[in-house]
Amino acid sequence: MKIAMIAEHANPLPAHRGEPACPASLHVCALSRQLAKLGHKVTVYARRSDPEQPEGRTRMARGVSVTYLDAGPASPLPADEHAEHTGAFGTALAAVLDEDAPDVLHAIGWTSGLAALHAQAHSESDQSGTPIVQTFHSLNASEQRSGLSHHPERARMETILASRADHVLVNSTDQQGELARLGVPRHHVSVVPFGVDPDHFSMEGGTSAEHWTSRREERARLVSVTSLTEAGGADRLVESMTRLPEAELLIVSTAEDLDVALDENARRVELLAKEAGVDDRVHLVGPVERKELPRLLRSADVYVSAASYDPYGGAVLEAMACGLPVVATATGATPGAVLHRTSGVLMRFGRPDEVARSVRAVLSTPTMSTAYGIAAVDRARSRFTWQRIAVETEIAYDRSRPQQAEDEGADGSETDGLLLSGATR
Repeated sequence: MKIAMIAEHANPLPAHRGEPACPASLHVCALSRQLAKLGHKVTVYARRSDPEQPEGRTRMARGVSVTYLDAGPASPLPADEHAEHTGAFGTALAAVLDEDAPDVLHAIGWTSGLAALHAQAHSESDQSGTPIVQTFHSLNASEQRSGLSHHPERARMETILASRADHVLVNSTDQQGELARLGVPRHHVSVVPFGVDPDHFSMEGGTSAEHWTSRREERARLVSVTSLTEAGGADRLVESMTRLPEAELLIVSTAEDLDVALDENARRVELLAKEAGVDDRVHLVGPVERKELPRLLRSADVYVSAASYDPYGGAVLEAMACGLPVVATATGATPGAVLHRTSGVLMRFGRPDEVARSVRAVLSTPTMSTAYGIAAVDRARSRFTWQRIAVETEIAYDRSRPQQAEDEGADGSETDGLLLSGATR
């Protein structure tokens, strides 16, 4: 099967090289490689975000290539600006699909879904029968319920995309429920979670992390891989350290190229740690290369997250695969990954006192901590390998093929309206 994986906002090549990468880029990289191992031919289409990115089709792995399309400035864009260039991206996509028609269009993210519809409607060749599979990593409705920003126009577009797609993939049952509340039938949606590479993230291997910070042997080490924004929960973790004098905390940023010394959010977290009197036990280490991350995780005793919303759950899975018991907020994809009181502890709110109480319960009972770690490894390896995620995605492709797109909006008028409305926000 020839798969066109449309990932406007992702960049899989750095992830393939083992460099720090955002969850969306990791997903596209790992999934496309595993689909190729199943015998498919995958072409990833992404927006050019750097003038140094190669022209034309670039081979990433056997059976996988990447094509960067010009749409807007050749520089990184904030998430809320991607929609402004989706029309141009969709037009460029239509041109390349005319030259190399796929068997299925797999859109990663809502702006990619708009681009897929636009390309399908404006293709000079007949692409109307090509099924579209839509992946939502996050939904506006879920973000709003978690207290994050709300964009009514995006919510409307996501509802239309879910209805127009031949099949929809989401990371969690939470998102499946949100789509059901929006009127999307449950049989039209499959839960295919984020994955993990158990060969790379495992209990085996080194545990030293001196080049990040020297560990005090009398202290337990907590580690969190998260955004440094308030939604990432770093502020609550720092405050919880006032209640955990026996522990130290390492915070790894999920940003791809963040400079801790210059980043506004990093300075805010460091100032909070200083004001709380825990700056000697809280360390911001910035983004970490993929090849080094397992060693850092294995140096810790507990993985902790107080994020108000985690749509991916990827960092939690990587910690589980390394044998760490998890203490995390029960939000987004995390409840699907962590079995409460089996592989870790799920918190309702992630408040500082709740974090401290949960961490202390795990640390104070070594037998329970060890049991959680063993169960975490077993669950990561049995349910969340990228091999299994690829097979489940392949099944979704098969489900989409008999279901042809509705004729409504086939002339492109509805899609153009969505693109124009999205471009103003």
